[in-house]
Amino acid sequence: FFTKTNSGGTDHVWFYDVASDGFSLDDKRQPLDTTDLPDVLERWAHRDGIERDRARTEQSFTVPRQEIADNDYDLSLNRYKEIVHEEVEHRSPEEILDELDQLETEIQQGLVELRQMLAEGTR
Repeated sequence: FFTKTNSGGTDHVWFYDVASDGFSLDDKRQPLDTTDLPDVLERWAHRDGIERDRARTEQSFTVPRQEIADNDYDLSLNRYKEIVHEEVEHRSPEEILDELDQLETEIQQGLVELRQMLAEGTR
C-alpha cells in the first residue's frame, strides 16, 4: 500500500510474501484452514520498527527506497526476496546402480520361489 504523505515519503518499502489469503488458488476459491492475513496485520504495525531488521529470506522485510529506484521502481517481490537453497547430497550413480542390482537379484529370487510354490501346488 502506498500513501501520499506530502512530506517526502518513506525511505523503506515493506514487502510481505502472502502465501495464503484463506482461500484456495483455483477458480472455486474454497475457504482454507490457514491464512497469513493476521500475521500481515501484526507485522504491518511494526513496519517502521523491528520489521526493518528482518532478512530478505523471511516472509516480510523492507527494501530501501533508493534500491527500488535503482531498479526502475520495479515492485516485484521476487526481485528483492532472497531464496535460500538447501544443499542436497546425492548418492553416486555407482551406488544407485549397485542398489538396483541388489533389488533385481531379490526380485529374481522371489520369482524363482513363486514358481516353485506354484509348481508344488499343481502336483
